[in-house]
Amino acid sequence: MNRRLTHSQRGFSLLESLIALVVMAFGLLAIAGIGLKLATSEDVARQRGEAARLAQEKIEEFRSFTQIDTAAGVNAWESMGSGGSSDVIANGADYHANTQFNRSWQVLDSADDPWRRVRVTVNWADRVGGATVPNTLSFSTIISKTDPFDSGSLAFPLPGNTTLKRPKNRNLNIPVPAVDLGGGKSVVQLASNFAVVFSNDSGYVVLTCNFVVDSIDDLSNCTETSAYIIAGYISLSGTTSFPSGLLVSTAQLSGTSGVTCTLANAVDQNTGTAISGYKYYLCVVSVPSPGAAWAGTVRLGGSGLNSGATGYKVCRFEYPGGNGATNNQRNMQPYGQVAESLDNQNYVLSTSHGDCPTISSLATVEHQNCRGSNPNSNPSRATDCPVN
Repeated sequence: MNRRLTHSQRGFSLLESLIALVVMAFGLLAIAGIGLKLATSEDVARQRGEAARLAQEKIEEFRSFTQIDTAAGVNAWESMGSGGSSDVIANGADYHANTQFNRSWQVLDSADDPWRRVRVTVNWADRVGGATVPNTLSFSTIISKTDPFDSGSLAFPLPGNTTLKRPKNRNLNIPVPAVDLGGGKSVVQLASNFAVVFSNDSGYVVLTCNFVVDSIDDLSNCTETSAYIIAGYISLSGTTSFPSGLLVSTAQLSGTSGVTCTLANAVDQNTGTAISGYKYYLCVVSVPSPGAAWAGTVRLGGSGLNSGATGYKVCRFEYPGGNGATNNQRNMQPYGQVAESLDNQNYVLSTSHGDCPTISSLATVEHQNCRGSNPNSNPSRATDCPVN
């Protein structure tokens, strides 16, 4: 059966439709507002994340020094500078944010301190606050003056689970007899008119002095230099006496700007008395500029080393590989591109005609044959067995 709507009923249906349309319009506006708010929040979150990355990136740049002392082309602790600076990271392909970041940083304390405080601040303007109310993110940290050379021993267990202890709380490459002057410096008096001063952190020679150094105040009269040391012990096998006139020859080294060596009886560091059958040598190898490298072969020499029909054979302790040791540290010669101080570069003098001896389960290798079995007619003998 057909039902006809009255005029009032038709009007009421139209009113309902208009109300529903208004309600729908408000709902759509609310949804649009939520969408805009979400887009803005996403923008801010992206910008804040990028600002945090830029701040952390700068802090890691400060942390990434590879050595303590300043050197050409090297990111060093002493090159961090002091005070404040800033840069601008404009909108580009290197990051994903639609704004410009202003990054500033401040480095406190000095290079002589055991740590330095660093504060990095990043400012940027978002689409809501604009440039009048910039967003700010700040990171602060403390960077320790720890030589990266020691980081491996901190990160990995040592053989036999032993504990690494730095002698006198300074770099392992500094000779034990060196006297700590304070202020991060130690000195070895090689002669009354020659002393070398080390950086306790890097182990490098940083000063040379042509007088006896008694205190850190004396260092103002010393000369700045760039140098490394090479040092070790010389022992005996098959004999109880060292050859007369024994010396260390560095004539076959290249890349140096001068070498000074000393050779004397080894001394017990606890008692101060000489150790029978051992000598200790130390050479200061100067280089033209910080970070420069030298190369070549160190020889033992002297008239007594190859005298008569007897003579001596020089055997070298060449240590096994592993544990991160370089060929230079292992005493493999000729040395190549040495840019560090080397210790425990040890030798043994043998009067045997046979092979080089094995000492404490460590085999030695022939370094020089100055025995009578290597005749003076051998063209290489003068080089292998230098007299001076």
